[in-house]
Amino acid sequence: MKKFIHKGFTLVELMVALAVSSFLMAGITFVYIALSESVDTSKELENAQEVLRYSSEVFTRSLKQTKSLPTIPNATSLVVQQETEGATACNSTKPAVPFSETFTLVDSQLRCQVNAEAEQVLLTGLEGISYRLNGDLVEITLTPESLNVDMLANGFQIDVALSGKILEEALN
Repeated sequence: MKKFIHKGFTLVELMVALAVSSFLMAGITFVYIALSESVDTSKELENAQEVLRYSSEVFTRSLKQTKSLPTIPNATSLVVQQETEGATACNSTKPAVPFSETFTLVDSQLRCQVNAEAEQVLLTGLEGISYRLNGDLVEITLTPESLNVDMLANGFQIDVALSGKILEEALN
């Protein structure tokens, strides 16, 4: 009697192993794609948060220390007159009083110009910006660049009260 010795796998075993490994690879690929998209969205939100934080800081400092109503010469510009002694300008200097700050959006960059000095780039990563005066409140709508989250497509609104102007009017 001869014993039959198996050396290798049958065709059916190989096909079953190939099908199982294909399903596993497809599952791993889908998980990787979902994780990659999640990381990209997280990075976009992190960048948008930083743009909003810094924009809010700059506009709040400038608008709270002014004693006059800012002007909006066009859709992407805001001019703030500063008459407060020791006021800090948008470029972090403390120029002689009075001075004006002009905020503009050019090529996804928020820029600032103090008086007739050269413009400085404050931050990059803005797709759009708009300003609106509502009494003693300035409403600033910012749209961060490359933010693909549908519910945030209209941008973020920052409301800044003109505290210096309000106090000046209350004291006079």
